[in-house]
Amino acid sequence: MFDEVISFVRSKFGAEGFIPLHEPRFSGREQEYLKDCIDSTFVSSVGKFVDRFEQDLAAYTGAKYAVATVNGTAALHASLVLAGVSTGDEVITQPLTFVATVNAIKYCGAEPCFVDVDRDTMGLSPDALRRFLEEQAIIEGGVCKNKATGCCIRAVVPMHTFGHPARVDEIVAICEEYQLVVVEDAAESLGSLYKDRHTGTFGQMGAFSFNGNKTITCGGGGAIVTDDEALASRAK
Repeated sequence: MFDEVISFVRSKFGAEGFIPLHEPRFSGREQEYLKDCIDSTFVSSVGKFVDRFEQDLAAYTGAKYAVATVNGTAALHASLVLAGVSTGDEVITQPLTFVATVNAIKYCGAEPCFVDVDRDTMGLSPDALRRFLEEQAIIEGGVCKNKATGCCIRAVVPMHTFGHPARVDEIVAICEEYQLVVVEDAAESLGSLYKDRHTGTFGQMGAFSFNGNKTITCGGGGAIVTDDEALASRAK
């Protein structure tokens, strides 16, 4: 199975040999900034660099708010908590993703429901999502429930695989019909646009990662972006 997945991914890139997700690049002032940060004694969750980073990220993505987190998994976890996901709930996501996507769901005490990916984007298939919801879901009392398990389906987490945008506008439209919160896993897609709009800004929240193998890196780190002031305030 893994060989088939690897062959499929390679066919999308048309390349042989090692394909890095992203290669860290440094502009030359990192040591200066680190010294400034250390000298200020604000070396963790607050400080001028965190404030500036959040402001710049919001401006770059076009989101109204950005909230820095310790890593991308924490951004996903916090977003799901803000979405109301809790013990016994279900969250729809895709099987082709990094384990952090599912870990964040499990951290909430919820169970993942896997819906297949689209062959062209390698992201969650809106066609498969609609089929799943039409066959398996029902709205009761304003809540989407899985007919087979009786559990509440709270959210959908599409992942922009290897930075390639999923058909996220279609996913959001379907989720609106079923009253589901969309949390975009945009960990790998900083800088990726879909229909002239930045990934991570289609759903109620988007989660980014700044690990060492991401588009830009802080060594670690993550962030939530949203247009909802109340969600941003709660995330803080």
